[in-house]
Amino acid sequence: MATPENFVEVTIKEDTQLPDSRGKAIKEMLLMDHQINIGHVRVSLKYDITGDLSKSQLNKSVYELFADPIIEFATANSFLLDSREIFPQSPDLVIQVGFKPGVTDNAAHAALDGFNTLFPTLNGIDISCSKTYMFWGISSGVDPNDLAEKLYNPMIERVSISNKDMCLNRHWPKLDFPQRPTLVQQPSQTVNLEVTDEELIKISEKGLLALNLKEMKTIQENYRDPQVRSARKALGLPENAPTDAELECLAQTWSEHCSHKIFAAKIHHVDHETGEDVYIDSLFKTYIMKPTLDIQSKVDWLLSIFHDNSGVIAWNDSWSLCIKAETHNSPSALDPYGGAMTGIVGVNRDILGTGLGARPIANTDVFCFGPPDYSGRLPEGLFHPSRVFRGVHAGVRAGGNESGIPTINGAIVFDERYLGKPLVYCGTIGIMPRRLSDGRQSHSKTPQPGNIIYMVGGRVGSDGIHGATFSSLELTEDSPSSAVQIGDPITQKKMIDMILEARDLGLIQVITDNGAGGLSSSVGELAELTGGADLDLSAVPLKQPGLSKWEILVSESQERMTVGINSEDCEEFEKLAILHEVEATPVGKFTDSGAFVVRYGNETVAHLPISFLHDGCPQLQLESEWQTPHHNPILFPEADAIEMGQILSRLMARPNVASKEWWVRSYDHEVIAQSVIKPFCGINYDAPGDAAVIAPIQGNTQGAVISNGIVPRYSDIDSYAMAAASIDEALRNAVCVGVDLDLIAGLDNFCWPDPVESVKTPDGRYKLAQLVRANRALDEVCRAYNLPCISGKDSMKNDATLDGEKISVPPTLLFSLIGNHSDVRKAVSSDFKEVGDMIYLVGETHQELGASELAFMFRDESKGRSGIGGQVPQIDTSRNLSLYRSLTKAMSNELISSAHDCSDAGLAAAVAECCFGCNSGADLDISDLFNSDIKLDNWGALFGESLGRILVSIKPENSQIFEKLMEGHECNYLGTVKSDDNIRITSSKKMVLSASMSELRDSWKGTLNGGRD
Repeated sequence: MATPENFVEVTIKEDTQLPDSRGKAIKEMLLMDHQINIGHVRVSLKYDITGDLSKSQLNKSVYELFADPIIEFATANSFLLDSREIFPQSPDLVIQVGFKPGVTDNAAHAALDGFNTLFPTLNGIDISCSKTYMFWGISSGVDPNDLAEKLYNPMIERVSISNKDMCLNRHWPKLDFPQRPTLVQQPSQTVNLEVTDEELIKISEKGLLALNLKEMKTIQENYRDPQVRSARKALGLPENAPTDAELECLAQTWSEHCSHKIFAAKIHHVDHETGEDVYIDSLFKTYIMKPTLDIQSKVDWLLSIFHDNSGVIAWNDSWSLCIKAETHNSPSALDPYGGAMTGIVGVNRDILGTGLGARPIANTDVFCFGPPDYSGRLPEGLFHPSRVFRGVHAGVRAGGNESGIPTINGAIVFDERYLGKPLVYCGTIGIMPRRLSDGRQSHSKTPQPGNIIYMVGGRVGSDGIHGATFSSLELTEDSPSSAVQIGDPITQKKMIDMILEARDLGLIQVITDNGAGGLSSSVGELAELTGGADLDLSAVPLKQPGLSKWEILVSESQERMTVGINSEDCEEFEKLAILHEVEATPVGKFTDSGAFVVRYGNETVAHLPISFLHDGCPQLQLESEWQTPHHNPILFPEADAIEMGQILSRLMARPNVASKEWWVRSYDHEVIAQSVIKPFCGINYDAPGDAAVIAPIQGNTQGAVISNGIVPRYSDIDSYAMAAASIDEALRNAVCVGVDLDLIAGLDNFCWPDPVESVKTPDGRYKLAQLVRANRALDEVCRAYNLPCISGKDSMKNDATLDGEKISVPPTLLFSLIGNHSDVRKAVSSDFKEVGDMIYLVGETHQELGASELAFMFRDESKGRSGIGGQVPQIDTSRNLSLYRSLTKAMSNELISSAHDCSDAGLAAAVAECCFGCNSGADLDISDLFNSDIKLDNWGALFGESLGRILVSIKPENSQIFEKLMEGHECNYLGTVKSDDNIRITSSKKMVLSASMSELRDSWKGTLNGGRD
């Protein structure tokens, strides 16, 4: 650490018209999440500056760089708190929070960039940024250290506290400058594998390699091979043992995170219900890849599937669209803000690294958290879910907004089983020209031996080491802080612009991102395309000197791309990088040697045959056993129409159903001006949308539809039903806005608890059987809907063992969909439009309340006496697809005024949400619904979650044509949109539900309002 030579402090000029928004947010967070009531909170920023800086330069920078003189106060080399003019009264408590050395500090980076612009001849300046929280009106029972713990993350941040006595004596907190420690590079090490099996496992565990015994022994056998030993002797490498760089490179490449070993495993599957006993050779090849390849043989728009950073479809003759979604669960558990930001900027790079480079044009996000109001015991080492929620949300918001990429679609799911590891799905949609000016197809990479390898963007540091292998393990008290990174969206934005210009100039031959495994992964994977690569680690730009060679190789420091350039184009490429103020460094070349060679100057530190690196990992042999689980039945109370309305009100307040508007509004939806159907719609722009519709090409009415489906609670009864429902929900949402059903593609993102049987996972066979059933549903439903999966991801170790307690996520599939919209002018939103419009429910309603939102509410309210058992929603793909085609035809004929899917909490909740958009009520008669199922009762009719159902409203003059078009489908007229404030639902002339829309709106909006006054 070092003492800063100068500093600048900045805070808002607070008044009634301009509140301190940072302070207000902290006050609300403490009250909402921790029930700590503070009288007043202020926040200031402190910029510590080291280097030879004159007083005049410092003073010039205060209001030209650090502060806005209209709305902010700023001081140089004096504390704001010493000014009686700014703070007349001394605070009760002051807490300063700043990053630890080596952690990415984006505010400081931006300040330093501005400083260099302001003083271009000044050298040797460094800046760090910290936040100072000032509190007035703290009750005597509040412990300052306890309060500080709620404001900083000790894994990546430092804290300094001034209590009340110190404040009275004007002793303010002061953090030293976070100087990176001086490192001395360690020489390459040889790892002796000629040890016992127990010691092999210890080597893997101690090194966070995430390799099992069979994999360690496979590596051991490789180095016993006489031919391997002879070749290594000629290269001057240890003959019979790997170097540390080789072992680390193999571990990254063979990690579950990178190689998806469970999805590639040979599985012995037994179904005790049916007697089935079969072997499945790779879930991925059997149930994901095969159906997509079969569909590809019938269509001409599937351009790139499975082998690149994202899937690519031909959108029209001029443009292609691509889509990818990733998870960043483990890092987000350690540092919610940094982990989530890294997730979103990382998937942006996946799009940039697709083909020869695509432009990211939209983001999606789907989060799974523990309940935000959780009041149970929290294992030591876990953040409260409300803090995880706020941190993840802020990270994705910053990553998207600061990159200039709109966030257009998403979802949030709550369940106590996400306490251990949150699920953080980040997705991005990209666009690229079908062909470049030189005639090459932009979705195809064109590498050649001899291409120069460039690392473009950020530098390599110690952050992000072992990220891939860490993500392949469960979370424990020993999880490494080095696995955490914080993204830098501004640096990445400059890199994206530079890369896309280089693409259009024809300079790029091959490109991929530096994500999991860093250079070992990016260069190692691209080396497969040419047959080899030669990488010189001594040329790699570093954030700090002294990193070990293996650390440089596997570090996952952010904002980096690996690019292959023809040697004759290198000068032009480097000039372009300078123009965009982006660092681009040649670090090697692609070869056809058959090996991935890693050097440090003249020293060879790794020599791995491409075949062994990518094909040497032994196939897992796993056991799967399915037995239908038993659940107690739902205990339904006696309820009249008013009480049914109250039940609906309570359902609308449940976090899974409640409005997410407060959180979604802080995302930028409108940047780059392409939105058509937005996250919210209606008179007050607060009714929930079903899917996003964008028009990426200005002046062109062709659009793209983006939607998602996720219903993990169904997996408590049957993971087949869960997966089928997720796919149908994504498609149903897309149908609601008018998607073109002949051009739709999907992404499958599986997040599972550990499905491998072991001492720590005795129920591994059952969890693997759940995975088998979910994959079979994916195969069958996607085939039936002609909905190919073009990309995806799996995360298989979503467990946390902390405090001796294991918490595992429920089996979860997020299914995302991208599709064509032929004419965005005909896109349909979910809100009822006019009083008097006719309301129809299309699709069959069955008695399907198993694992429904209603079932879980009754279970929670009864403290477990009521169960979740019952029929989980079943799918009829043939019936649904035929219905969806008729609906989209009606939309193209502009017959439908609104369309909204029935999902969480069923028909009653869907009606309420549509009414929110029109400030209306509704009078409905559900008598005809009972024709679909003789078992159906009022509970199932109102709150059941049967698939394939969409609530639509029609102008009266269009009803006859609409009904004619829907002949042959279940299409029930329910009633009309009313001008009053009530929903009234009858059945057989008897009132079964009556509710006030005002009360429903208050319930729906009150749960997740984020603390808004």
